[in-house]
Amino acid sequence: MTTRSGDGTGLRAFGFFCGGTLVFSWGLWALLFVGFVPSSAIGILARVGGFGPLVGALVALSATGRSIREWARSIIRIRIRARWVGWALVLPPLFIVLAGVVHVVVFGASIDLDAINPLWFYPIAVVVVFFVGGGQEELGWRGFALPALQQRLTALTASIAVGIVWALWHLPLFFLPGSAQSDLPMLPYIVAVTSASIVLTWLFNSSGSVLVPMLYHGGINPIAAYFPTGGVEAIGTVTGYTSYAIVLVVAVGLLLAVYGARHLSNQPRLTLSTGGAGRRA
Repeated sequence: MTTRSGDGTGLRAFGFFCGGTLVFSWGLWALLFVGFVPSSAIGILARVGGFGPLVGALVALSATGRSIREWARSIIRIRIRARWVGWALVLPPLFIVLAGVVHVVVFGASIDLDAINPLWFYPIAVVVVFFVGGGQEELGWRGFALPALQQRLTALTASIAVGIVWALWHLPLFFLPGSAQSDLPMLPYIVAVTSASIVLTWLFNSSGSVLVPMLYHGGINPIAAYFPTGGVEAIGTVTGYTSYAIVLVVAVGLLLAVYGARHLSNQPRLTLSTGGAGRRA
């Protein structure tokens, strides 16, 4: 995992991104811990804090004197090959089903389909999460942070770095009662998020559009409710989430073995020099 040539602009931009993201999200979430927010507004404030990666990208663009319009044009491409949309739609359900199999075979769990949500709810949830849930985070994580790091680092190294920051960003939510992370085991979660970061790099670098990672992220959040051994409660256990993490680690291994040379390293570049935007084809 060698570094790539460059003047370090991408690393500076990544630093501004991390600062803006963490200050915005953690600052808002901190209000939830000190009791300044009425209970009726807790959910709204927690959701607004989730826009931290986008805010971080805007902060970094402003701090480095870059065009927000050109950045947006460089990462949001509407014309996408159908296979990448297909992967983004298929992988979240596939991973959750395989995780259920691991939970049964390795940890002795039992299938419990009575606890999962009705199937019709899933596509609706994907659309909602795409726009106002985890999906919009990808404008920052894969739309800015990843290509900024790929100015200097290999795709794999950049993926791991973004994944670590992505996991760290969630840290306060593990201690916030009622949050999606509050009932999850931290270590398997970190492993799963870091592995997912590599999968998302493959989707972004291959498709050339941040809309594909957004679609994938829109699926991975609500798909937990369809964990075959008991839905959200089952995947929230140590063995349940470890099963999910195992599937993602294996998927990353297969991804690097089969597609790594052709797609993971096919890096869309974020132009950080003044006077224009662009991407390497």
